[in-house]
Amino acid sequence: MIANLSAWFGNLSKREQVLVGIMAALLAIVILWLGIARPIESGLVNAVQRQGEALDRNAAVRMKVASLKALPRGAGARPGAPIAQLVSQSAGEGGFTLERTQEQGQGRVDIAIASIKPKALFTWLASLESQGVMVETFSAQPSGSAGAVSVQAVLKGAGQ
Repeated sequence: MIANLSAWFGNLSKREQVLVGIMAALLAIVILWLGIARPIESGLVNAVQRQGEALDRNAAVRMKVASLKALPRGAGARPGAPIAQLVSQSAGEGGFTLERTQEQGQGRVDIAIASIKPKALFTWLASLESQGVMVETFSAQPSGSAGAVSVQAVLKGAGQ
């Protein structure tokens, strides 16, 4: 095959050989541009965009955490209903289910949530704190679904 190409190229006139050489160089430039440079540039642009979105989400979560930490401890009213019932009812109203709700003595409940979005979780916890239910311990880990966490926490009534 290469012998055939070199024989063909040798049979061309000097002018045709120059034109074929220029065409080959231009073709190589186009292939390098479309096959290497543009995909790399596109990947970099997408990476910068994804990083910006991640930074925005991180800042929003940090602001939520700071606002939750700024809430006064024990300032809420004591819950009127048993704490387990109040937590379960509030979770149902929030549109998610508790995987486990286990009372741990008077005024304390251990909960687990399989998958919940962080924004919904912190909104729910803030509403519970306004009802007099405080977070005693809290552990969150990424869950199987994108952007969701699994949570284990112990909640207690204010003043307990």
